[in-house]
Amino acid sequence: MIDPQAVVHPSAKLGVHVEVGPFAVVEAEARLGSGVKVAAQAFVGAGVEIGDHSQIGVGAVLLSGTHLGPRCFVEAGAVLGASGFGFVFDQGEHVPIPQVSGVELGAGVRVGAGSCIDRGTLEPTRVGDGAEIGAQVQLAHNVVIGERSRIEHQSGLAGSSTVGSDCFMGLQKGMAGKASLGDRSRLDVRGGLLRKTPPDSDLWGFPARPRAEAMRAQAALSLLARSSDPQE
Repeated sequence: MIDPQAVVHPSAKLGVHVEVGPFAVVEAEARLGSGVKVAAQAFVGAGVEIGDHSQIGVGAVLLSGTHLGPRCFVEAGAVLGASGFGFVFDQGEHVPIPQVSGVELGAGVRVGAGSCIDRGTLEPTRVGDGAEIGAQVQLAHNVVIGERSRIEHQSGLAGSSTVGSDCFMGLQKGMAGKASLGDRSRLDVRGGLLRKTPPDSDLWGFPARPRAEAMRAQAALSLLARSSDPQE
């Protein structure tokens, strides 16, 4: 059902049982698979592809170059396909590097409210099948997220960083540009990863390091603070 207050370009291709809510916009050559639901005030840009039975939340924005697999769920206010943050400093001026690629989400991906996934520079930013992206998460240009990995709320991954398959990243953590988290690894709450790590890592702290090592360092720091306290 297409709400009479929605705007759907005549060249857009809509599958069966598609729903487009009031004041939503679907631009030219967009492709919406069967059973897709686009909520009120959402925006689907030119040429965007949305797989079968996916749902686009209220006010979500899917810009040109964005491709969603089947059964994806993009929650309210999320933005997919905005320009990546790439600049060169030339003659005293920040000159933007063209970000000409897109965003690719696999099957069954969930993107939380208010999250932003930037389009890639030359290769797409990719999120693998079954991945879960929390609310207010920033995935910069050319980030790659492996299958079934989970990234909790208020996190930021810098450009070209990678997360392997079956990983878990706790609340408010970050990754530096080109950092890499190996398959089946864990980066705990407020961790900050600055380098490449092997599979099956269990990381904690900033800069993130193996949990046992980080705990020993924290204990030593606590003992040092006590030994220097004149009241002890």
